[in-house]
Formats: sequence, C-alpha cells, structure tokens
Amino acid sequence: MKRQNEDLLIAFSVVLSQLRQRASLTQEELAERADVSTRFVSFLETARRQPSLSALYALSSGLGIRLQDLVIEVERQYEQMDSGVQEPSEPQ
Repeated sequence: MKRQNEDLLIAFSVVLSQLRQRASLTQEELAERADVSTRFVSFLETARRQPSLSALYALSSGLGIRLQDLVIEVERQYEQMDSGVQEPSEPQ
C-alpha cells in the first residue's frame, strides 16, 4: 500500500467537513477547540494536508467524538468511494 493515498485524504476531508458542520462549528471554532490553526483545518478539509495521529486525536476531541468514531467514518467513506459510490455519505 502506498503511504500517500489521495482517495483516503479525500475521504478524510469529506468526513471532517461533514462532522464539523453537523456539530454546527465553523473552521475557526473547530481550530480553537482542537488547538490547531484555522488554516490547518482548511487544508485538511481540502485534502491539501495529511493529519498526524496527534492531530486526528485533537480534531476528534474538538468535534466531541471518540478518535475511533472519526476513523470509522473515514474508513466508511473511503470504502464507498472505492466501491464506486459517487456521493459522499453522511456520517452515522
């Protein structure tokens, strides 16, 4: 498996944006809660940056969800994209 996986980055960006919007948070509010920059959140939501494990934990905490739930949603989105489903799924 390649270390750089564009489809996985896209799946993550879709899920992060959906979860942030579902939590009624702006990028600025999520950045503040996760103690990261607004620019970093923007880059993640547009698949221009790949998050570290510590960033994933900070973002999940900022969203008020468990890290494993974030990862499950990203995996679900990735599998749907891989199977040819065109539209992003709504996180559970």
